[in-house]
Amino acid sequence: MSDPGFVARNAAVCWTLGLAAVVLSGLLVGIEPVGGDPDRLYRPIKAELARSLAEGRLPFWSDRLGLGYPLAAESHAAAFYPPNQVLYRVLSVPTAYRLAMFLHYLLTVGATFAYARILGLSPPGAGLAALAFAFCGFQAIHSSHEVFYHALAYLPLCLWLGGRVVTDGGLGWTAALGLAYGLQLTVGHFQTQSWTAGLVVAWTLWRVVGSPRLARRPPLVLAGLAWGGAIAAVQLGPTWELARFVGFDDRSVAELAFYGFPPAHWAELAVPEWFRGVPGGPEAAYWYSQGTTGYEACLYVGTIPLIFAFLGLLSRGDAGSRFWTAAAALAFLLAILPTASPTAFRWATSIPGLGSFRAPGRFLAVTSLGLALLAGKGFDRARGRTLAWVAFGVALAFAAGAMAWVVSWSWRPDHVRELGGDRLWVALGVAAGVWAAAAVLVAAWLRGRMPEWILLVATAGELGALYYTSTTAWGWARAVPESSPILSRLAEERDVGKVAGMLGDVPLRIGAGVIYPYTGFPPLPPNDRFEGFADREAGVRLRYGRLGDDRRRFGATHGVWDVPIDAPGVELVAEGPDETLDRIAFRPPGSAPRSKWRLYRFAAIDPAARALPADGAASRPVVASVLSWDGRTATVEHDGPCRLVVNRTYYPGWTYRIDDGDAKPVTSVGGLQAADVAGAGTHRVAFTYRPTNLTTFAATSATATALALAALAWSGWRRRSAAAEQDAQD
Repeated sequence: MSDPGFVARNAAVCWTLGLAAVVLSGLLVGIEPVGGDPDRLYRPIKAELARSLAEGRLPFWSDRLGLGYPLAAESHAAAFYPPNQVLYRVLSVPTAYRLAMFLHYLLTVGATFAYARILGLSPPGAGLAALAFAFCGFQAIHSSHEVFYHALAYLPLCLWLGGRVVTDGGLGWTAALGLAYGLQLTVGHFQTQSWTAGLVVAWTLWRVVGSPRLARRPPLVLAGLAWGGAIAAVQLGPTWELARFVGFDDRSVAELAFYGFPPAHWAELAVPEWFRGVPGGPEAAYWYSQGTTGYEACLYVGTIPLIFAFLGLLSRGDAGSRFWTAAAALAFLLAILPTASPTAFRWATSIPGLGSFRAPGRFLAVTSLGLALLAGKGFDRARGRTLAWVAFGVALAFAAGAMAWVVSWSWRPDHVRELGGDRLWVALGVAAGVWAAAAVLVAAWLRGRMPEWILLVATAGELGALYYTSTTAWGWARAVPESSPILSRLAEERDVGKVAGMLGDVPLRIGAGVIYPYTGFPPLPPNDRFEGFADREAGVRLRYGRLGDDRRRFGATHGVWDVPIDAPGVELVAEGPDETLDRIAFRPPGSAPRSKWRLYRFAAIDPAARALPADGAASRPVVASVLSWDGRTATVEHDGPCRLVVNRTYYPGWTYRIDDGDAKPVTSVGGLQAADVAGAGTHRVAFTYRPTNLTTFAATSATATALALAALAWSGWRRRSAAAEQDAQD
């Protein structure tokens, strides 16, 4: 006999996942985020990852990023994230990137649905919450940031698994929590992961306070999170070393405070179109006057979910509702704190964990999840209740007040140029129309004259439209280098070394290097001195500044700009329109939509390895020369002690070996690697990189993963055995 509840539950989740898949369907046919970080950071780095995997290795180090970079430690590569190990081995980089995006959003929807269900939400209420969170404003503006939509998918999943640990206990659920949190950690970046751990612990303690019989469960939850940390040790160890090396473990309060959420923008909840199309774009002067950019500040969950969130707030709450009301409010406070009270924000950064990451506006992800879950709760409590109509009226009053605030704020003398004018009235008109339509649908549903699935479709439609008109640009995928005349010509060039210009990391897509790397961490010394290569003033610096010497010394062989470059030793190779570079290359705000792009070839470069007299050498001059250098091994001929200096940035883990001697750590000469070669004669000097403590971290990850999988298998076997025994007794 079929279970009607089972059928209804699965129908709702299928509806929800289906609507999400429709919103994201463009990813399956070749539509993707274009320009910005996807084209200048993520896809190029994934191309380097795919190249390494094809060669049967992991990208512990890449010589193509500036003068070298520990790529596996740069967690944007997510080299140890298991799905990446599969997708980038078997698919092309663009296809793998789009499919990963599609699947992670569906995971967000499914995991949010599952977590909402253990909070007691009905299947339709859980579906509304899942859509509202998966396509909220935070997700929309960060759809160009792979690490966020990948990591956020595991936030509700870990909350769900943590809830199962609290409810059911057992080794199996603890191991599952460890695996999920470990996967999230290997995604990298770690800001979302810190929220995840904090929320899982807070939710556990909240449950225990309300139910003392669960007092033995918090240690299991903590064990699961620690287990996840052990699983991800192979990523955490190298990334922590890199963070310390570049000084990211000790940031100033001013750096931490930037990218907050302006308190005046609260009305965006009701008028999501308010800041779309601000003159000057997401980095206009208005945004900087508010201490943020349009790439970091956005808050909405959809009109219909917001209406039901008011009912969730006004209803008599259960433990879940009270927890998420508090969490959403606290996260919103942290997001606005740099502007609302700089002194309080300085105090907050002294709390362990809160001072580790910048961009407090990103706490709005937690606020959005809280509002989405409250919307689902309100949806469940709405029909046939007087309070529902009261909440409905409060929501409409909130919308009216928000629109009045929008007009007041936008027409202030210091804001009217950016926010006022016809664009404001269009935004308000669209918002008023959406609110009118939402009000009709909700009112009809409250009266029992509208099926609930219509509300889900309307929510998906509104959020989908907002998602694709956010700060992320979307378009059809373009093959690189085939679709770009300039990149195609660059790919044909011989002896391409490092590429300068306005391309970010794009040359990685064709197997070339970049002189000034674009990464999530600051460039390692001395790469920071090459920043002048990356903008339109490079020609002046090449002619009159030190860049000319740096170009020759550090191996820049080509450059791509959309302006003429007139400097000694620079030869124009190709020029002309290039729609692909118009789309993916960095150009300052206000640039013309179409440019004439130019590929330049530079004159001869200096050798990448050179032998110098050693410090404290004998009084007679030492003659030393490098006979050969292949990037890892040099042959040096010298008649006295010398120092071999190579154009690779100094970093822990690099060692050198002279002939068959013992390995010694490299030394630093001006931020470059050096090896001291004693005596005289002809010697072979081999350089090797191995991340420090790699064996320990890898063994920890492998052991923890194996134990977690074994625990899951054992737990599953026990459940099957118990079920079989029960069937036999029946």
